[in-house]
Amino acid sequence: MRIVDLSKSAQVTPEPSPRGLFDGELMDLYVAILIVVPLALFLKSLWS
Repeated sequence: MRIVDLSKSAQVTPEPSPRGLFDGELMDLYVAILIVVPLALFLKSLWS
């Protein structure tokens, strides 16, 4: 009968620290908003 050592695989991996508001995908979203909103307001002003 084989005995499998589960002590290494059963260890809890540390959870990643919470990311701030300006990390990763949120930064991309903020940049997209800063580009799209003024562009939309400019295009709207052309038709009014």
